[in-house]
Amino acid sequence: MQSQFCLKGKKALITGGAAGIGQSLGYALASAGAAIAVADIDEEAARKTADAIKAKHGVQTTAIRVDVTDPAQCAAMVARSADDLGGVDVCVANAGITITGVSLLDYTPEQWNKIMSVNLNGVFYTDQAAARYLVKQGTGGRIINMCSMGGTIITYHPYGASGAYCTAKGGVKQLTKAFALDLAKHRITVNCISPGYVRTALSAKFWEDPQSSGDKLRATPLGRPGEPEDLDGLAIYLASDASAYMTGSDVIIDGGFTVI
Repeated sequence: MQSQFCLKGKKALITGGAAGIGQSLGYALASAGAAIAVADIDEEAARKTADAIKAKHGVQTTAIRVDVTDPAQCAAMVARSADDLGGVDVCVANAGITITGVSLLDYTPEQWNKIMSVNLNGVFYTDQAAARYLVKQGTGGRIINMCSMGGTIITYHPYGASGAYCTAKGGVKQLTKAFALDLAKHRITVNCISPGYVRTALSAKFWEDPQSSGDKLRATPLGRPGEPEDLDGLAIYLASDASAYMTGSDVIIDGGFTVI
């Protein structure tokens, strides 16, 4: 059974991999044996994370600067990952942003376009570039998109940017299914992970506010915030041979928040 979850010999690319959930997933996949390409708009942070993963797990790593809103950069990122690691087998489209506490009534076109450009277009460009490479490589593969419970429900102020963020994440969920259908014949699976309220640097201000954090925790049956590490086991599963018959799925990990 353990061999099904082993990633030794696999090469994984993670966008937004320098910090938060992406960084945690990099450590997790490396712990299962995968070589890791850390891609991020912050190249210095990506390099530090890549070096730290290599030092801890002894796997090959590389760091790549990428702006996922640029399709040419996404294509170059995949090519660079393949060159540096000797191929790409797993792609995790994790890069994302949020603008907190803004009603759709007050959103500017610039704010709306920024959310869509990173959170939806960026996933499309990343998936498309990875898929083109994997199809050409011809050995199957895994694409994992980072969605959100906001793709299923509308999260509310002051955290999550409500309508715009949730609209983008709803698009990611549908995009995942569409890619899953297109790529099934190539033995490439495409699934997404939808976290609930996870404690990261991106959401630090939210957790520092006793009223806001208290409201969310009272509405979470497990009674605690998620940690990035709570997603690691699922990511290893989706990247491994154990998930070979799973594609087009969205898995919510939210402490039960969406149950109520």
